[in-house]
Amino acid sequence: MKQVALAIAILASGFIFAQEKINPLLINQTIQKEKVLAKASLMNDLDSTYIYEFTSLRLIDVYDDFSIDKFEPFNENPSDPDVTSVLYHRLMDETNTTPQEPGLIFCDSIFARHDTVIVDEIGAVIETVTNYPFTSYDIWVNDLDFYPVEGILNEGVFQECYVLIDSIIDGVVDLDQDTIWYNIDPTAYLQDSARVFTEVVNDTSILWQDNYACRNYTYAVDPWSLGVATFDGLDENGYPYAIGDDGAHGVADYLTSRPIDLSDLDATDFLYLKFVYQAKGFGNMPEGFDSLVLEMKVPELEDWMREWSVSGDSVSANSWDTLYFPIDNGYKEEGFQFRLKNYASLSGALDHWHIDYVELSIEPLPYIQSFNDVAIQYPINTILKDYTRVPWDHYKANTTGAEHILENLLLHTHNSTPTETNFTEGEWEVRYGGVLQGGSPFNIPNSAAPDVDFYVGYTPLTFDGASDYGYDPAIVGDQAAFDLKFGFSSSAGADKNVYRENDSTYLTQRFDNYYAYDDGSAEAAYGIEGEGSLMAYKFETYQAGNLKGILMQFQPSVTDLSGEVFLMTVWADNDGEPGEIIYQDDYFESHTPGYSGSKDGFRYYKFRNMEYLNTADTSLTVSEVFYVGWQKIGSMSLNIGLDWNIDNGDKVFRNTSGEWLTSSFEMSLLIRPLFSTGLDGTLEIEDEELQEEITMYPNPTSDALTISGLTGDYEVRIFDMSGRVVTSVQNQHQVNVSDLESGFYIVDVRDLAGTPIYSSKLIKK
Repeated sequence: MKQVALAIAILASGFIFAQEKINPLLINQTIQKEKVLAKASLMNDLDSTYIYEFTSLRLIDVYDDFSIDKFEPFNENPSDPDVTSVLYHRLMDETNTTPQEPGLIFCDSIFARHDTVIVDEIGAVIETVTNYPFTSYDIWVNDLDFYPVEGILNEGVFQECYVLIDSIIDGVVDLDQDTIWYNIDPTAYLQDSARVFTEVVNDTSILWQDNYACRNYTYAVDPWSLGVATFDGLDENGYPYAIGDDGAHGVADYLTSRPIDLSDLDATDFLYLKFVYQAKGFGNMPEGFDSLVLEMKVPELEDWMREWSVSGDSVSANSWDTLYFPIDNGYKEEGFQFRLKNYASLSGALDHWHIDYVELSIEPLPYIQSFNDVAIQYPINTILKDYTRVPWDHYKANTTGAEHILENLLLHTHNSTPTETNFTEGEWEVRYGGVLQGGSPFNIPNSAAPDVDFYVGYTPLTFDGASDYGYDPAIVGDQAAFDLKFGFSSSAGADKNVYRENDSTYLTQRFDNYYAYDDGSAEAAYGIEGEGSLMAYKFETYQAGNLKGILMQFQPSVTDLSGEVFLMTVWADNDGEPGEIIYQDDYFESHTPGYSGSKDGFRYYKFRNMEYLNTADTSLTVSEVFYVGWQKIGSMSLNIGLDWNIDNGDKVFRNTSGEWLTSSFEMSLLIRPLFSTGLDGTLEIEDEELQEEITMYPNPTSDALTISGLTGDYEVRIFDMSGRVVTSVQNQHQVNVSDLESGFYIVDVRDLAGTPIYSSKLIKK
């Protein structure tokens, strides 16, 4: 299994090319969130738990190319009309039909008895006589820690919860001095209750009854359709299954189908489960002990049956392979289920598998059939030249039409039919506030006419966006958002383009107060090795202006670098490479990487060194071409977010020995310079709050707890629910909580003067 300790991090968790280092991610910020699913009971508390009961699907419903969301969202509310609830009580009468009164307390005989201790005149115990003079009861005790709720009958318990001890010395009872009462805390038999909600899922558009695998558009290389499901070492909330345990390896993600009704099929129906799969993609290559596994089950079976698997050493990275698996007649029953799971390293975003085009279908003959579909592979991220986002003020001031719109827009498509497929004109449209803009929709022409357009496999569809449209600069406001839709059609029959959901893709083009090259999601982490090394990112903007700060999305990887120090730096241009430094942090007011915790959750890094800034508004004046980045103090890579889906590697510069070199990788970095615009009054407060955000993850946790965003000197203390301090550390971003008992705790962070900084509830699994 993978070892991700610092000593061998280069070999196991990243790779270096001329001082550039690419690391895998510790978390997936695309899906990262605190979310409680209907799983009883990770927190040993059933109260307010949701239980989801899935009705059976028909065979025709079992298909997913992951272009639309077919995962159960787990977001029901108690007031929803299809949600029911049951209130369970811990203490019931002996028939388990009537709850005991709330104020009653019951104890076992060990806590409710009368002991007579006979001692001789020198204090030696001669005899102890125990009797139970109280009235006994039989009660039913339910276990409210697990679902379904089960219990046992406890016979012979008492409402008198104390022990009476009489000491008889030499046959004489002294009621004033020799009788002692012991009060006992009978927590095992206090009344308690838990309300459990049940949601019956009838919606046939929901195929999967869990969401551990991650549906996404960015991790697969050359996918067959718009979207895949990705398996790795992260849970449904984007955190490692075993955070802090570098050697942990085992079952990670599950992707489990709902029950399916196959009872009307017979032995002559050739039923197949089909899907395509890829190892690595834009993630981490699985190794020989990592695998993707297919299992099947019917209600009569006590456990899942392993039917197929593939290991990391048996496939080539980024190649797509196809599985056509025949379903045995023994599975053709009501309630059949299948699931995929992966064995992986559990300490980060490692050992990636991607699947697409999952389908359960009857084939006319027992041999391989094609998927017979044409689909878009990737979303379009922008129609702007160079950028995915730009300041609206800058755009409006520097365009009269389509000067900044791409002439060559590209739809990546894939044809899974065994023959070429004809194409008729598609279209794309732009809406603002729901209203069509600029005469849209516009045609996506059949550029290869009269030849066929969709060849077997990959076909690019190109069209000229600039000749059709330019965002309207007359729209009033300091920011704007436009909704775009792109789609194609096929003149062939439905048998050659079976699924139409993947024939369209959507984009919201936003204009705020910053420039961005990236799509907002990171697939890896990037950095430069070497003490004192420099990293600079080139921007050629629409106009000169005043920078307010830099938005950056650092990524936690296998090593927490949130305590590393860097000097944020801005350079002027020197004939196509970084030149004069026009801003640099003072060492005593430097910066450290902070982890934002969500997709598009960038941290706002403000300029602090007034030596370079405009005193009126603490902004930095820059020309149209400038470079933003840092000089490192230590030698460790800082792990800025890396986007593999958009190539701006020629704008990434590194300097480790006095010479500027561009990156060896085709990627973009999640760094966005933020300008002073009309949004200053509305966004600056939000951005400053974001800078100070402190993030604690994972929560719940079983091993290690990470707290990012802390600076200066501080103390982290963890209290149990009685107020006792159980752990205390100073100036550490990661706290080991593996020795704590399961339950609830309070995490309290204060500076060394005792001023509160941060407080949150922690759940220890």
